[in-house]
Amino acid sequence: MIITCPHCQTKYQVTYEAIGSAGRKVQCAHCRRDWQQQPLEKEEEATPEQKQAFAVMEEDGLDEVMSAEERAVAAEVAQRLELERQAEALSAAKADAAILRRRQRAFTRRQTAMAADLPLARLRRTLRIAGFVLLGAILLTAYFGRVQVVERFPAMAGVYGAVGLGVNVVGLDFSNVSSLRTLRDGKEVLVVSAQIVGKLPEPVTVPPVVVTLVDEQGNGIYEWSVTPSVRDLMAGERATFDTQLTLPPGEAARVRLSFAGGQSTPIVAAETRAAETPAAAGSDNSILPEQH
Repeated sequence: MIITCPHCQTKYQVTYEAIGSAGRKVQCAHCRRDWQQQPLEKEEEATPEQKQAFAVMEEDGLDEVMSAEERAVAAEVAQRLELERQAEALSAAKADAAILRRRQRAFTRRQTAMAADLPLARLRRTLRIAGFVLLGAILLTAYFGRVQVVERFPAMAGVYGAVGLGVNVVGLDFSNVSSLRTLRDGKEVLVVSAQIVGKLPEPVTVPPVVVTLVDEQGNGIYEWSVTPSVRDLMAGERATFDTQLTLPPGEAARVRLSFAGGQSTPIVAAETRAAETPAAAGSDNSILPEQH
C-alpha cells in the first residue's frame, strides 16, 4: 500500500498491518511533519501504477544511500588531508627551529671570536694564563724545594707535616731511641741513648743533640745538649751516643731529642717516654721509644 504525505506529497510504501484497521499517526521522513493516517483498504495485489511508484521509491532510496556514502567518503578524505597538512606544518616548524638554533650557535661563536680579539680580552686571557703558570711554579717549588723552604722559614715545617710531607732539613735522623731511670750510688739517674743515622749521599756535619725533658702537658722543663763523637755522616752511616742526668725532675714524662741549629726553635727528630722505672741492683731496665 502507498500513503502520501499531505504536506510534501512524498509517497511511502507500507503494509496494511503497519496502519491497521483503525489508522495511526505517522511522520514524514522527508519533511519531518506528522499526520493522522486513516485506515486503508486491504488490497490483494498492487496495480501497475503502484508497482511503478514502488520502483521509483526504491530507486530514490538507493540514490539517497549512495549520496550518504559519498558524503562520508568525502569527509574521511578531508580529515586525512587535514592530518597530513598538520603533520607537514609540524615538520616544517621543527626544521625551522633547528635552523634557528644553528644560526644562534653560529652567531654566538662569531661574537665570542670578536670579543676574544679585543685588547682587553687578550689582556685578561694573558693574565689568566700567567696566573695559572705562576701557581703551578709555586706548587712545584713548594713540593720539590720544601727542604730549602723550611730552612728559610722554619715555621713551614708544621704546614708540611700537616699535609703529610715531612721535611728533614738536617739530613740526619734518630733511631733506636731509649731512656732508662736507674739508681747509682743511691741517686736516681736518667740515661738516654740513641743512634744518629745519615740520610743524604754527601757527608753531613753532625750538630749537637739537644735533650729536652717534657711534662705531661708538653712543656719543656729541663734541657741540655750533647756533642756527638762523630763529626759527619753519609747515607746509611750510624753513630751511637748516650747521655745521662742525675736527679732528673720528677714531673718529667717524656724525653725529646732534636738537632741544634741556626733556627730559634730546634727541629724535633725523636721522642720517647721517660716514665719512672725502679731499677734493681745490677739490672738494666729501659723504656722502648714511642713511634712518631
